[in-house]
Amino acid sequence: IHDKKLVDILKPHEVHSVAMAATFKEYSQGQVIVRQGDVGDAFYMIENGNVDVYIREKSDSHPVVTLKPGAFFGEKALLSSDVRTATCVASAGGSGSPEAQAVVKCLLLMREDFVRMLGDLESLMDRSYES
Repeated sequence: IHDKKLVDILKPHEVHSVAMAATFKEYSQGQVIVRQGDVGDAFYMIENGNVDVYIREKSDSHPVVTLKPGAFFGEKALLSSDVRTATCVASAGGSGSPEAQAVVKCLLLMREDFVRMLGDLESLMDRSYES
């Protein structure tokens, strides 16, 4: 987030809490995960498959980037309930069998859970810049 990774901002016990609150969710090929203009309430980390990112002002037909396993999106939702700035769509790609390649699996963290456990992300980020 900004120039820091979540593990740089959080203390080890906080990382554990985040991991316990996160859930896995699977999306089929072509399924919209988040839509540009919708209110953001979750942060996504890609476990398997690829996610195509579209920004309406740039192109509705071609992704501006394709995110791979290990990438994340929706981090702004941990800061506030602003609207999504892009549409993210599950796309083919990933490892394993052909069936697995057609599924995107994400680790999902809801902002409400994050705030309930750890408080405001901006305060956590300020703390990490001070140390």
